Amino acid sequence: MFTVISSGCTQQASKGQENTGATTITFTDSNGNNVVLPKTAERIVSTNADCTEMLIAIGAADRIVGVTDTVAKTPILMAQLPKNVSNIGNWQTPNIEMMTTLKPDVVICYGGASKPKNIDQILAANLTLVYLDCYKMNTLSHDARALGIITGNTKKAEDYAGFIEKYQNMVTSNTSKLSAGEKPAVYWESYSDYSTVGNTSGGDTMIGMSGGVNIASYNASLYASAYPKVNSEWIIKNNPSYIFKMVTSTNITSLDDLKKVQSAIKSRPGMDKTNAVKNDSVYIMSGSIAFGPRAVIGMLYVAKVLHPDLYKGVDPQAVLSEYSEKYLPGSDKGYFIYPTPA
Repeated sequence: MFTVISSGCTQQASKGQENTGATTITFTDSNGNNVVLPKTAERIVSTNADCTEMLIAIGAADRIVGVTDTVAKTPILMAQLPKNVSNIGNWQTPNIEMMTTLKPDVVICYGGASKPKNIDQILAANLTLVYLDCYKMNTLSHDARALGIITGNTKKAEDYAGFIEKYQNMVTSNTSKLSAGEKPAVYWESYSDYSTVGNTSGGDTMIGMSGGVNIASYNASLYASAYPKVNSEWIIKNNPSYIFKMVTSTNITSLDDLKKVQSAIKSRPGMDKTNAVKNDSVYIMSGSIAFGPRAVIGMLYVAKVLHPDLYKGVDPQAVLSEYSEKYLPGSDKGYFIYPTPA
């Protein structure tokens, strides 16, 4: 196996470097490791659906030979992939025999706690693993550039990273000027009921960058976990000014679906005591824009909700349409947030 990983190296994926495949390529993965590959990758197996979308966005869809069943069930992604792309199964336990048969130059998966559960068997199969998350707001542009180096598509990757950074900077340039008292308390609920977000999670990062304060950060024991479980009493005690509830896009086929989820949140015992419910500030948001490559759209929506005066001229839906036109056709179709901020 040609991959060389040196723990602790902090070298960043370089901007604008064109790779011809004649020499080794170097980049930093999501675990902070320096990775050296013998050449650009012509055949890629992606166990990471977010990475699959990002590869499509930077013009490297033709390199993908294997994807997970999550991607196989996502029409807008499959429409951009080669017709003969193989389904390697569940992202947590991908089919190793299938991956080996595909003879990939690299297998890309999530890093950290989200890496495949059968990671040891994958390594034992002598497959070259690369850890790239491609879903965390604060590392999206880095991961895009790393994929550009892996595939040699550095120009398109730089364009994509620039798109992300343009809108990130638009938000953070405003929110960085806010005082602590101007940042409202936010309860962010993941797909499962009462599952919130702690330190290192994408939701926590988005709240902070958008100018809010994650109420899970009030409790050190909760904040230490990426996705801690809470209850109604805890939410009422911490009294958020805003609530954001995530839903999967596959479960949302109409605006009424979003309204029903909002109604269910408001109807929980005691929730009418929170400022969020009193002020009708309970928002339901699709995970397709809350996490992953399109999370910058979610950030624009959250920032506009929390600080409407700062983003009067910003239209997140228009930005999503721009993303659809440039990077992933059809990604602007569907229902993404309710209620839609003015």
